[in-house]
Amino acid sequence: METMESRLAKQRASVKWLLSKAYNNRVPEFLKDPFYRDHEGLDHLKPQIVVGLGNASIYCQVLSNIYSDPNYQSLNHWSILQTLSRKGVPLNESPDLPLTETVLIQTNPLRINAHMTVIEAMMVLYAKEVASSGRISSALERISGRSTSQPAQHHEAALLGWVSHVCSALKRRIDYEQANGGGGGSGSGGGPAVDEYVQRLPSPDIPPLRDFRELCDGVCLAYLISYYCPKLVPWPSVHFNHVPTIEDSIHNILIVSNFSERNLPYSVFHMTPEDITYMRGAMKQNLVVLLADLFNVFEIHPAKCVCYPGMEQQQVTDSGTNEHGIAHRRGFANQPAVVAIPELRSGLDSPPGSACGGASSGGGSGHHSSRPPFQGA
Repeated sequence: METMESRLAKQRASVKWLLSKAYNNRVPEFLKDPFYRDHEGLDHLKPQIVVGLGNASIYCQVLSNIYSDPNYQSLNHWSILQTLSRKGVPLNESPDLPLTETVLIQTNPLRINAHMTVIEAMMVLYAKEVASSGRISSALERISGRSTSQPAQHHEAALLGWVSHVCSALKRRIDYEQANGGGGGSGSGGGPAVDEYVQRLPSPDIPPLRDFRELCDGVCLAYLISYYCPKLVPWPSVHFNHVPTIEDSIHNILIVSNFSERNLPYSVFHMTPEDITYMRGAMKQNLVVLLADLFNVFEIHPAKCVCYPGMEQQQVTDSGTNEHGIAHRRGFANQPAVVAIPELRSGLDSPPGSACGGASSGGGSGHHSSRPPFQGA
């Protein structure tokens, strides 16, 4: 049964993801936690975010950034919903709370459940764009070393298939290294010898994933990182048991969280280990976009830490996509990314008398925006 604490955890993780896309993965420090705590110990969304959701500017900024298209900057909520519908993203609105402009513009109080429906639809849109069947198939062909003719898949099934193939490829690599007494998984051949302890460890035998809840012990997520970045996450560091304990699960998910925070150009992990371990199915869409972000930094735009076998022979470039891994809108491929204005009143961690003050647009354009702080400069 959903509790207030679990709803808040879901909201925090989802809003953090939304802000990461609104700010092109460079969220200002004062918004990295989107909530503040009042004198009664209750958590509330920060006023800047409430205003940005209420006037749709956060959603506009997200669409402008992920599509590198400034034409999305001036939409209202209804236009945002129509855009999602045109792109084939269903809106799971509640019969008790229809998604209307009247509902979505309310800020006192903010109709957070209605906005969570829009945020989840944005997540679906992003994951669909990044994890297309063609892209996943190309990655699987490279990983398996053979051509795979697969029918078009839903993006969620395609992402699970990618993780399963990577875990199988990692097992084959480990078996080869153990049989040959060396390799270390560096991806450049002739790596260090496998020590005696690792030599005796059984290689992980993971069945294909069928459901996102099977990611909640952190095993496959950690092995995914170990395949692409074996020097940073050696496979023996992952706790793999057929009946995982809570401690095992949190250990493994901490590996994922720490890797994202320390080794990627920007963090893609917006949950907590406890969110995934205890909430399981409730965090499904958050796990979907986590996999989409990892696919981007591992396959589409490999981060500097990525070093899989044979990578030096591969040319993994996708010049037709922006940093989010999404194809540029024709005619805007060379436009600079839409960036948010500099943060205003950056020390604000508690609600003032006026929600967002009289902010003006950044960049010295002379145009005063009604949408601080997410309107583009």
